[in-house]
Formats: sequence, structure tokens, C-alpha cells
Amino acid sequence: MFSIIIPLFNKAAYVQRAIDSVLNQSVHEFEIIVVDDGSTDESGVLVFSTYGQKVKYLHQENHGVSAARNRGVEEAKFPYIAFLDADDYWHPDYLFWMKSVLDRFPEATLFGSSYSNEEMPVKIENPITLEIDDYFIKAVYNTLFTSSSTIIHQDFFKQNEGFKAHLIKGEDIDVWLRAFAWFGKAYYVQAPLMHYDLDASDSLKNTPSLSCTIFTEMFKPDYAIFTKDSSWSVFQDKYLTLNLYQYFDSGANFSMGQNLLKQRSNSYPLTQILYLLPFSFFKFALKHPRLKKLIRNYLKFCFRYIYTQ
Repeated sequence: MFSIIIPLFNKAAYVQRAIDSVLNQSVHEFEIIVVDDGSTDESGVLVFSTYGQKVKYLHQENHGVSAARNRGVEEAKFPYIAFLDADDYWHPDYLFWMKSVLDRFPEATLFGSSYSNEEMPVKIENPITLEIDDYFIKAVYNTLFTSSSTIIHQDFFKQNEGFKAHLIKGEDIDVWLRAFAWFGKAYYVQAPLMHYDLDASDSLKNTPSLSCTIFTEMFKPDYAIFTKDSSWSVFQDKYLTLNLYQYFDSGANFSMGQNLLKQRSNSYPLTQILYLLPFSFFKFALKHPRLKKLIRNYLKFCFRYIYTQ
């Protein structure tokens, strides 16, 4: 039923925890595919020697997490593709509740759950499952799906480009956006069925060039969102405005960001006041968590109470 893809790069301290969380699932119809993306810390050897035939172990030269996920998709034998990062892990009933989505909604092709960076509850009982047909409206504040708590039917990858290797930040969000536009509906279990390890995550350590992020990608003229729904344009503008300042730690990103802001359909004047401030302000603010949080709260206030449409 499920092909579980675990991209691996230098996660020897965590990967056993991830794999064990899959092997300990209360649902057992799955395969585990570990794609070692050129690890140099013996994590690949650890997986191969510890689990043997329990996992399908693939090794490749280092091409990045997107290439590793795509390789796993190519090797998958089951129709539902689940992703799990090597430093995260699942609740024992994650697949049980994902299967329950399919039992209730056999047409489901994009579905997932919420997550926690704290200890997960021992037992999850009767979580609410949302049917989402207005994803671009909800995703402004919370994109919902993550790289360790999302399942996609393999048809998407057969008919569309998979994870884009040139994206360093938001490569997973790019897939969720395009998958929703392609499928037209998604499902979301409101229960913390995945643990996201903040201490182990690499995504919080470095700020990439904006040219390698979802923000630049989704404003390209040929971006593959096949919808005439105006909610997509609103999502583009609001999502960019809410998040862009976090990348203004370099002059190059600041310049690229200003050009991206000019591409919005709606500038939302009260939020634009913030982006008229000089680069020196943002460089200072990003080094001070309280000020950074104040910026975030101001932007969220503008969209929740002023620019509500």
C-alpha cells in the first residue's frame, strides 16, 4: 500500500530512530526505501548492516535531497508514496490513520497529518480529518503538509515533474502546491502523528539565496499551477509578503526580494511600509528574535484583520 522514502545524508545519529518508527507501525503493508545521498559519516553502512532486507537501500553520489526523493519515487512499487526525513520519526499509528483516510475517502490522492516538535501523545483517538478544497486560502498561514507527514499518489510523479533539484528551500512546498492544483483536493488529519526534530534539522541553520527558494520559483511565468482560481494569486502575494523578510540577511537577497515584491498583484500598503525599510534594519532585526517575532506578528495582523480577502 505505502512506499516510504527516507532520503539520507549524514544522519547516523538519527536514522535508526526514523526507520524503527516505521517498522513499529500498527499497519504493516509497506516498503521502506532508504536513498543514501552520498553520506560520509557511515550512516549508509549503519542502515545496510542493521536492517538488511527489511529496507531497500540505495546509494548514489551526492545530488541533494530532491534527487534522493525522486530516486526513491522511481523505485517505489506501491501506489501511495510517503516521505520521512531521516531525522524525524512517526507516531506508531501514523500509517493506521493515513489508511483510515483512504478507507473513508478512497479517492484521496494527497493527504497528511499535523506534527509536533515535542513529545507525541501515546495514543491518538478519533482525530478530525479535514477535506480541503480551498488549500491556497488555508496555506497562506500554514502550508499544512511537510516532508515527513505527507502521502501522495504516484500518479502525480508519473505525470508531473517531481522534486526540483535546484530548489534548496521550499522544494517540498513546491510539490504540495503543484499536487493540490493537479488533484484539486487534499485531506488533513488534525493530530500530531510525526515528530519534527528541531535540534537535528539542517533547514534552520542556513539562509539560501532567494533564487533557490519557492518564492522565486512560484513567480516564474511558466510556474505549473493549472488553476484559474483567484485564490492562487492571493496566496502568491500573501505568502511572499509574510515570509520574505526572513531572507533579508544579505544584500543580494534584499535586492532580489525587492524585485519579487514588485511582481505581486496586490502590494497590501500597510505591509509594504515594512518593506520600504532599508537593508540595515532587516539585517539587525534578524539577529534579534523578539524584533523578528514582532515583524511576523505585524504582518499576520494585517492579513487577519485588514486584508482579509
